[in-house]
Amino acid sequence: NMQKSAMSLGVESLAGYQLCINLLVFFILFGEPLSQIGQTKLPSLIDAKDKDQVKATYKSILVLSTIASLGVGAVAYLTALFGSGVFSSNVGVQAVAQTTAPSLFFAVVATVMGIAVDGCMMASRDFGFMLVNGIVGFLLQAKLLQYTSSISGIFASFTARLSMYTVLAVGRTAFGFNTIGRVMTADKEVPASSFL
Repeated sequence: NMQKSAMSLGVESLAGYQLCINLLVFFILFGEPLSQIGQTKLPSLIDAKDKDQVKATYKSILVLSTIASLGVGAVAYLTALFGSGVFSSNVGVQAVAQTTAPSLFFAVVATVMGIAVDGCMMASRDFGFMLVNGIVGFLLQAKLLQYTSSISGIFASFTARLSMYTVLAVGRTAFGFNTIGRVMTADKEVPASSFL
């Protein structure tokens, strides 16, 4: 849908979109290790109902992913802004990439954060939420794309979709609506031996 929208904007816009989407795909790969941390560390802690370790690990993943997403997003932004000439000699395509650089920054930040949070949701086995949110997010983005008139707008629709997922997933966890959240918000049980 994003490419279809870009095609309606002309050849140079489509080429600029292609350059930026390739940068996005490259830079979001840096979010995968953060997803793997959640998928490998959290399940055993959840099964053990280790509230403190689940909370500390989840917080660490969010902090790491925030720092990483901002750093990787900044490099993607600078690449589109100053390095587009490496990928295309066409001045019009370079101009599209440079104009899209801020939107690319936000798209990379939202995607890296979304990938990290998604790893935690996988660890929580919250597949129903993930599926419903994915479908609703796709439909909302498809609707937003009908109103875009620039490559920046196309990337903004992508950012909105992934930001919605991340905010809802973190909120769902914070309020205890999934396994991670229930473990983190559970009251500590006092062992029976402490009464003796």
